[in-house]
Amino acid sequence: MSEDIYHVSRILSAFLTYVLVLLRCGCIVVFAPFFSSEVFSGQVRIYFAMVFPLLFLSAASRTAQIPASMDMTRLAILAGQEFALGMAIAYLGTFVFTAIQFAGEIVGQQIGFSMASVMDPQSGVEMPMLGFINMNLGIISFIIAKLHIVYIYIMLKSYEYVGIGGLTPDIDRNHPVLAMALLQISTLIRLGIQMAGPIVLIMLLTSVAEGFVTKTMPQMNVQVFGMPVKVAVGLTALMFLYPALCAALIPPDWRFNLGEMPDGPFGEMLDDLSRMVAEMGTGTAESGYSGAF
Repeated sequence: MSEDIYHVSRILSAFLTYVLVLLRCGCIVVFAPFFSSEVFSGQVRIYFAMVFPLLFLSAASRTAQIPASMDMTRLAILAGQEFALGMAIAYLGTFVFTAIQFAGEIVGQQIGFSMASVMDPQSGVEMPMLGFINMNLGIISFIIAKLHIVYIYIMLKSYEYVGIGGLTPDIDRNHPVLAMALLQISTLIRLGIQMAGPIVLIMLLTSVAEGFVTKTMPQMNVQVFGMPVKVAVGLTALMFLYPALCAALIPPDWRFNLGEMPDGPFGEMLDDLSRMVAEMGTGTAESGYSGAF
């Protein structure tokens, strides 16, 4: 009888570990870039959410700190900690893609495409056309470089630094998650402006040229030829900008390596995520976050 009780307790403990791993890893298919895309049906994303915990279960079991006695309150706190950590890792990785989309929206307004919007299959909402193009360009570069595998690897490494039940509840302004969020917000604005800067400058020079033409030939109606010229110049500039943009996101000479992040925004984002998880596990939250801007 005692052996039966022992086996039942082992099964319940394994099931509880699986559920807690599911809460952390399942956030990938809800918040993370590419995995949360509306291109995948709900059924496929459910399959992803159910398979990921099986990949991480062995590593999670070795570092799990589940109390021997468990009531509903402790279980709710433990589940909330796992979900919050998974959401932080998954959601903070979307800020770079938001910056790429933000740059496209700025460029679209300068060219004259601010009213043109399309349905984005990634998020299921309407967005400006050039923002949609930039977003998909970033996701394609992310997948071609196999950085989605690095993303999964960071989630796996999170169990080595912060096991189940090992997340400290202390939250202050120097906490790695909050510091990482502030870092990504500043990166979002800076990266968006840097990516849109060349086109904004070209459109400014085009407007200056239109002004000179208007002054030298007043009989020419700038409202007639101004918009087509801006669209033609802007789209031509984008044809030359996009290859440089892809090279800035992922260096052409970079080869897939889990131990080394590529240069550029994606590499900085993944490196900051891995450092955030490591600092949460080593208890260095009081020293502040040292991510590179």
